[in-house]
Amino acid sequence: MLPVPQTQESHQRSTADDREDFDEAATDGRTFDDLGLAEWVVSTCRELGMRMPRHVQQRCIPPVLEGRQVFGIDETGSGKMAAFALLILHRLAEHTFGVFALVVTPTRKLAFQLAEQFNALGSTMHLRITVVIGGKDMLKQAKDLVARPHLDIATPGRIHVLRRDTLIFLLFS
Repeated sequence: MLPVPQTQESHQRSTADDREDFDEAATDGRTFDDLGLAEWVVSTCRELGMRMPRHVQQRCIPPVLEGRQVFGIDETGSGKMAAFALLILHRLAEHTFGVFALVVTPTRKLAFQLAEQFNALGSTMHLRITVVIGGKDMLKQAKDLVARPHLDIATPGRIHVLRRDTLIFLLFS
């Protein structure tokens, strides 16, 4: 789903109050309850201070829960990461055994940011996450993957090397 085109004025908002007003206006009064997420997910959002879903969350979460595929494209800080993390956690709660999702991200920094976001949003789930990135001990990462965490967050290069150089991926087939 593509976002509604932004005006030059909306890109130049600089204060937190302006951003909050903009976010609330974009929600059209909808809450996380209205998106179809599990009650525990909605409660977690409230506990983390997420009062109203952002525009990208409103547009992407309901169709994905219906089984449709979407593209969530929006600017930095718009809530894209929370949109897909909430969806993954919502589904993971229904089937908590074994590896549930592989999130591939282009940078190590973003991999750690994603892990932090998933840990915060999934704090009530006892979520097991493995971050698989270059520059870290590959043997330890391979052992972590064999333990079958719920969520693997990885950079493409490290996944490629592990797949090529180890038998890890045979365990998952």
